[in-house]
Amino acid sequence: MERYVIGMDGGGTKTAVLLADTSGRVLEEFTGGTMNYNGSSKEQIDSNLQSIFHRITEKSFQAQECAAICVGAAGISNLAVKEQLLEHIRKAGYRCPVKIVGDVDTAFAGALENQEGIILISGTGSICLGKDKGGDSYRTGGYGHLIDDVGSGYAIARESLSAIVKSNDGRREPTLLKELVFEYLNINSVEELISYIYAPERNKKEIAELSILIGKAVECGDRAAERIIEDCARDLTELAAPVVRQWKEAPVLAVSGSVLLQNTLIYEKFCKSMQKAYPGITITKAQRTAVYGAMLLALKLPEEGRKV
Repeated sequence: MERYVIGMDGGGTKTAVLLADTSGRVLEEFTGGTMNYNGSSKEQIDSNLQSIFHRITEKSFQAQECAAICVGAAGISNLAVKEQLLEHIRKAGYRCPVKIVGDVDTAFAGALENQEGIILISGTGSICLGKDKGGDSYRTGGYGHLIDDVGSGYAIARESLSAIVKSNDGRREPTLLKELVFEYLNINSVEELISYIYAPERNKKEIAELSILIGKAVECGDRAAERIIEDCARDLTELAAPVVRQWKEAPVLAVSGSVLLQNTLIYEKFCKSMQKAYPGITITKAQRTAVYGAMLLALKLPEEGRKV
Protein backbone atom coordinates (compact mmCIF):
# COMPACT_ATOMS: atom_id res chain seq x y z
CA MET A 1 0.00 0.00 0.00
CA GLU A 2 1.37 3.42 -0.96
CA ARG A 3 1.89 6.14 1.63
CA TYR A 4 -0.88 8.68 1.96
CA VAL A 5 -1.98 11.74 3.93
CA ILE A 6 -5.34 12.69 5.45
CA GLY A 7 -6.93 16.13 5.46
CA MET A 8 -10.06 16.82 7.51
CA ASP A 9 -12.21 19.92 7.76
CA GLY A 10 -14.69 19.86 10.62
CA GLY A 11 -17.77 21.97 10.05
CA GLY A 12 -20.84 22.58 12.17
CA THR A 13 -22.86 19.80 10.55
CA LYS A 14 -20.31 17.54 8.85
CA THR A 15 -16.63 16.74 8.47
CA ALA A 16 -15.09 16.65 5.01
CA VAL A 17 -12.33 14.04 4.64
CA LEU A 18 -9.77 13.86 1.82
CA LEU A 19 -7.05 11.25 1.31
CA ALA A 20 -4.18 11.87 -1.11
CA ASP A 21 -0.89 10.23 -1.97
CA THR A 22 2.35 11.97 -1.02
CA SER A 23 2.45 13.79 -4.35
CA GLY A 24 -0.95 15.38 -3.68
CA ARG A 25 -3.04 13.19 -5.98
CA VAL A 26 -6.50 12.80 -4.48
CA LEU A 27 -7.33 9.18 -3.70
CA GLU A 28 -10.62 9.37 -1.78
CA GLU A 29 -13.12 11.97 -0.57
CA PHE A 30 -16.12 11.54 1.70
CA THR A 31 -18.02 13.25 4.52
CA GLY A 32 -18.68 12.18 8.10
CA GLY A 33 -20.34 13.60 11.17
CA THR A 34 -19.31 16.87 12.79
CA MET A 35 -16.29 17.29 15.05
CA ASN A 36 -17.26 20.76 16.27
CA TYR A 37 -16.96 20.69 20.06
CA ASN A 38 -18.73 24.07 20.26
CA GLY A 39 -22.01 22.66 19.01
CA SER A 40 -22.01 18.91 19.70
CA SER A 41 -21.51 16.60 22.67
CA LYS A 42 -18.20 14.87 23.27
CA GLU A 43 -19.97 11.51 22.95
CA GLN A 44 -21.36 12.38 19.54
CA ILE A 45 -18.00 13.60 18.28
CA ASP A 46 -16.32 10.45 19.64
CA SER A 47 -18.76 8.35 17.65
CA ASN A 48 -18.33 10.46 14.51
CA LEU A 49 -14.53 10.19 14.57
CA GLN A 50 -14.66 6.46 15.14
CA SER A 51 -16.92 6.15 12.09
CA ILE A 52 -14.56 8.28 9.97
CA PHE A 53 -11.49 6.20 10.84
CA HIS A 54 -13.44 2.98 10.39
CA ARG A 55 -14.48 4.13 6.93
CA ILE A 56 -10.87 4.95 6.04
CA THR A 57 -9.86 1.43 7.07
CA GLU A 58 -12.74 -0.07 5.08
CA LYS A 59 -11.30 1.61 2.01
CA SER A 60 -8.09 -0.37 2.59
CA PHE A 61 -6.01 2.53 3.92
CA GLN A 62 -4.00 1.23 6.86
CA ALA A 63 -3.05 3.52 9.75
CA GLN A 64 0.61 2.51 9.63
CA GLU A 65 0.87 3.70 6.03
CA CYS A 66 -0.37 7.22 6.81
CA ALA A 67 2.40 9.79 6.40
CA ALA A 68 0.65 12.77 8.03
CA ILE A 69 -2.73 14.11 9.14
CA CYS A 70 -4.02 17.68 9.27
CA VAL A 71 -7.31 18.52 10.96
CA GLY A 72 -9.01 21.89 10.70
CA ALA A 73 -11.73 22.53 13.27
CA ALA A 74 -13.49 25.31 15.13
CA GLY A 75 -12.74 25.85 18.81
CA ILE A 76 -9.18 24.52 18.79
CA SER A 77 -7.94 27.54 20.77
CA ASN A 78 -9.24 25.42 23.65
CA LEU A 79 -6.28 23.16 24.44
CA ALA A 80 -8.60 20.45 25.74
CA VAL A 81 -10.21 20.22 22.30
CA LYS A 82 -6.81 19.73 20.64
CA GLU A 83 -5.89 17.05 23.15
CA GLN A 84 -9.16 15.20 22.63
CA LEU A 85 -8.80 15.22 18.85
CA LEU A 86 -5.22 14.02 19.05
CA GLU A 87 -6.23 11.30 21.51
CA HIS A 88 -8.83 10.00 19.05
CA ILE A 89 -6.28 9.92 16.24
CA ARG A 90 -3.76 8.01 18.34
CA LYS A 91 -6.42 5.57 19.60
CA ALA A 92 -7.27 4.81 15.97
CA GLY A 93 -3.68 3.63 15.50
CA TYR A 94 -2.11 6.61 13.71
CA ARG A 95 1.45 7.36 14.84
CA CYS A 96 2.29 9.80 12.06
CA PRO A 97 2.84 13.56 12.46
CA VAL A 98 -0.44 15.36 13.22
CA LYS A 99 -1.28 19.04 12.78
CA ILE A 100 -4.47 20.45 14.33
CA VAL A 101 -5.36 23.98 13.26
CA GLY A 102 -8.33 26.33 13.13
CA ASP A 103 -10.80 25.90 10.30
CA VAL A 104 -9.82 29.33 8.98
CA ASP A 105 -6.25 28.04 8.47
CA THR A 106 -7.38 25.14 6.29
CA ALA A 107 -9.71 27.48 4.40
CA PHE A 108 -6.76 29.83 3.79
CA ALA A 109 -4.53 26.99 2.56
CA GLY A 110 -7.19 25.83 0.12
CA ALA A 111 -8.28 29.24 -1.08
CA LEU A 112 -4.75 30.45 -1.84
CA GLU A 113 -3.15 27.02 -2.32
CA ASN A 114 -0.65 27.73 0.46
CA GLN A 115 0.55 31.02 -1.06
CA GLU A 116 0.69 34.35 0.74
CA GLY A 117 -2.37 36.59 0.73
CA ILE A 118 -5.65 37.12 2.52
CA ILE A 119 -8.85 35.16 2.93
CA LEU A 120 -12.16 36.74 3.88
CA ILE A 121 -14.81 34.25 4.95
CA SER A 122 -18.46 35.14 5.32
CA GLY A 123 -20.75 32.20 5.93
CA THR A 124 -22.68 31.58 9.13
CA GLY A 125 -19.97 33.70 10.77
CA SER A 126 -17.18 35.91 9.44
CA ILE A 127 -13.41 36.24 9.78
CA CYS A 128 -10.44 37.61 7.84
CA LEU A 129 -6.94 36.11 7.89
CA GLY A 130 -3.77 37.17 6.10
CA LYS A 131 -0.38 35.47 5.89
CA ASP A 132 2.74 36.99 4.32
CA LYS A 133 5.89 35.48 2.87
CA GLY A 134 7.67 35.81 6.17
CA GLY A 135 5.12 33.63 7.90
CA ASP A 136 3.51 36.44 9.87
CA SER A 137 -0.26 36.33 10.14
CA TYR A 138 -2.89 39.00 10.69
CA ARG A 139 -6.48 38.39 11.73
CA THR A 140 -9.67 40.36 12.23
CA GLY A 141 -13.07 39.12 13.36
CA GLY A 142 -14.15 35.60 14.15
CA TYR A 143 -15.34 36.38 17.68
CA GLY A 144 -18.77 34.81 17.42
CA HIS A 145 -22.35 35.85 16.68
CA LEU A 146 -23.05 37.51 20.04
CA ILE A 147 -20.40 40.22 19.71
CA ASP A 148 -19.06 40.00 16.15
CA ASP A 149 -19.58 38.04 12.88
CA VAL A 150 -20.28 41.25 10.94
CA GLY A 151 -21.42 40.84 7.35
CA SER A 152 -22.18 37.17 7.92
CA GLY A 153 -25.24 35.09 7.18
CA TYR A 154 -26.20 35.34 10.83
CA ALA A 155 -25.83 39.13 10.80
CA ILE A 156 -27.97 39.42 7.65
CA ALA A 157 -30.65 37.19 9.18
CA ARG A 158 -30.59 39.09 12.47
CA GLU A 159 -31.03 42.43 10.71
CA SER A 160 -33.79 40.98 8.52
CA LEU A 161 -35.66 39.78 11.59
CA SER A 162 -35.13 43.14 13.27
CA ALA A 163 -36.59 44.90 10.21
CA ILE A 164 -39.65 42.65 10.39
CA VAL A 165 -40.50 43.36 14.03
CA LYS A 166 -39.78 47.09 13.65
CA SER A 167 -42.06 47.34 10.64
CA ASN A 168 -44.69 45.31 12.47
CA ASP A 169 -45.00 47.83 15.30
CA GLY A 170 -44.64 50.92 13.13
CA ARG A 171 -41.03 51.92 13.74
CA ARG A 172 -40.06 51.19 10.14
CA GLU A 173 -41.77 50.99 6.78
CA PRO A 174 -43.35 47.68 5.67
CA THR A 175 -40.90 45.14 4.29
CA LEU A 176 -41.26 42.18 1.95
CA LEU A 177 -38.92 40.30 4.27
CA LYS A 178 -41.89 39.64 6.56
CA GLU A 179 -43.80 37.78 3.86
CA LEU A 180 -40.71 35.87 2.73
CA VAL A 181 -39.68 34.78 6.22
CA PHE A 182 -43.22 33.81 7.21
CA GLU A 183 -43.55 31.69 4.08
CA TYR A 184 -40.12 30.09 4.61
CA LEU A 185 -40.92 29.15 8.22
CA ASN A 186 -44.57 28.34 7.51
CA ILE A 187 -45.81 30.76 10.17
CA ASN A 188 -48.45 33.51 10.19
CA SER A 189 -47.57 35.99 12.93
CA VAL A 190 -44.77 37.83 14.68
CA GLU A 191 -45.68 35.91 17.83
CA GLU A 192 -44.92 32.65 16.04
CA LEU A 193 -41.70 34.18 14.73
CA ILE A 194 -40.57 35.07 18.25
CA SER A 195 -41.39 31.56 19.45
CA TYR A 196 -39.30 30.12 16.63
CA ILE A 197 -36.29 32.37 17.19
CA TYR A 198 -36.11 31.97 20.96
CA ALA A 199 -36.88 28.25 21.12
CA PRO A 200 -34.25 26.56 23.34
CA GLU A 201 -33.25 24.16 20.58
CA ARG A 202 -32.69 26.90 18.00
CA ASN A 203 -29.07 27.31 16.88
CA LYS A 204 -27.23 30.07 15.06
CA LYS A 205 -26.95 28.08 11.84
CA GLU A 206 -30.75 27.80 11.60
CA ILE A 207 -31.08 31.55 12.10
CA ALA A 208 -28.34 32.25 9.55
CA GLU A 209 -30.15 30.17 6.93
CA LEU A 210 -32.81 32.90 6.74
CA SER A 211 -30.20 35.12 5.06
CA ILE A 212 -30.85 33.36 1.74
CA LEU A 213 -34.11 35.34 1.48
CA ILE A 214 -32.42 38.74 1.29
CA GLY A 215 -31.64 38.45 -2.43
CA LYS A 216 -35.25 37.99 -3.48
CA ALA A 217 -36.33 40.96 -1.38
CA VAL A 218 -33.70 43.16 -3.02
CA GLU A 219 -34.77 42.01 -6.49
CA CYS A 220 -38.28 43.23 -5.64
CA GLY A 221 -36.96 46.64 -4.61
CA ASP A 222 -37.44 46.25 -0.87
CA ARG A 223 -35.69 49.19 0.76
CA ALA A 224 -35.06 47.45 4.10
CA ALA A 225 -33.35 44.60 2.31
CA GLU A 226 -31.27 47.01 0.22
CA ARG A 227 -30.01 48.71 3.39
CA ILE A 228 -29.06 45.37 4.92
CA ILE A 229 -27.08 44.45 1.79
CA GLU A 230 -25.30 47.80 1.79
CA ASP A 231 -24.45 47.46 5.48
CA CYS A 232 -23.17 43.93 4.91
CA ALA A 233 -20.79 45.00 2.12
CA ARG A 234 -19.58 47.93 4.23
CA ASP A 235 -18.99 45.74 7.28
CA LEU A 236 -17.04 43.18 5.26
CA THR A 237 -14.90 45.97 3.82
CA GLU A 238 -14.17 47.22 7.33
CA LEU A 239 -13.36 43.67 8.41
CA ALA A 240 -10.82 43.15 5.64
CA ALA A 241 -9.27 46.63 5.69
CA PRO A 242 -6.92 46.29 8.72
CA VAL A 243 -5.45 43.09 7.26
CA VAL A 244 -5.03 44.59 3.77
CA ARG A 245 -3.18 47.55 5.27
CA GLN A 246 -0.42 45.24 6.49
CA TRP A 247 0.75 44.77 2.88
CA LYS A 248 3.07 47.31 1.28
CA GLU A 249 1.95 46.18 -2.16
CA ALA A 250 -1.61 45.31 -3.16
CA PRO A 251 -2.23 41.70 -2.05
CA VAL A 252 -4.40 38.91 -3.37
CA LEU A 253 -7.62 38.57 -1.38
CA ALA A 254 -9.66 35.38 -1.75
CA VAL A 255 -13.26 35.26 -0.59
CA SER A 256 -15.09 32.23 0.71
CA GLY A 257 -18.29 31.32 2.53
CA SER A 258 -21.90 31.22 1.37
CA VAL A 259 -22.56 34.96 1.64
CA LEU A 260 -19.74 36.02 -0.68
CA LEU A 261 -19.88 33.01 -2.99
CA GLN A 262 -23.65 32.83 -3.46
CA ASN A 263 -24.88 36.42 -3.14
CA THR A 264 -23.66 38.18 -6.28
CA LEU A 265 -24.84 41.61 -5.15
CA ILE A 266 -22.91 41.52 -1.88
CA TYR A 267 -19.83 40.19 -3.64
CA GLU A 268 -19.93 42.92 -6.28
CA LYS A 269 -20.53 45.70 -3.75
CA PHE A 270 -17.67 44.41 -1.61
CA CYS A 271 -15.31 44.22 -4.59
CA LYS A 272 -16.20 47.74 -5.71
CA SER A 273 -15.67 49.11 -2.21
CA MET A 274 -12.31 47.37 -1.73
CA GLN A 275 -10.98 48.30 -5.15
CA LYS A 276 -11.88 51.92 -4.55
CA ALA A 277 -10.11 51.97 -1.19
CA TYR A 278 -7.14 49.83 -2.29
CA PRO A 279 -6.42 50.26 -6.01
CA GLY A 280 -4.59 47.33 -7.51
CA ILE A 281 -5.89 44.74 -5.04
CA THR A 282 -6.73 41.39 -6.63
CA ILE A 283 -9.96 39.82 -5.41
CA THR A 284 -10.73 36.23 -6.32
CA LYS A 285 -13.00 33.47 -5.19
CA ALA A 286 -11.45 30.58 -3.25
CA GLN A 287 -9.47 28.29 -5.55
CA ARG A 288 -9.90 25.14 -3.48
CA THR A 289 -11.94 23.86 -0.53
CA ALA A 290 -10.89 23.90 3.10
CA VAL A 291 -10.45 20.12 3.17
CA TYR A 292 -8.11 20.38 0.18
CA GLY A 293 -6.22 22.98 2.19
CA ALA A 294 -5.99 20.54 5.10
CA MET A 295 -4.47 18.00 2.73
CA LEU A 296 -1.91 20.56 1.51
CA LEU A 297 -0.94 21.33 5.10
CA ALA A 298 -0.58 17.62 5.82
CA LEU A 299 1.79 17.28 2.87
CA LYS A 300 4.03 19.96 4.39
CA LEU A 301 4.53 18.05 7.63
CA PRO A 302 7.94 16.36 7.93
CA GLU A 303 8.08 12.58 8.12
CA GLU A 304 9.07 12.78 11.74
CA GLY A 305 6.84 15.69 12.65
CA ARG A 306 5.81 17.11 15.96
CA LYS A 307 2.44 17.03 17.56
CA VAL A 308 0.59 20.34 17.29
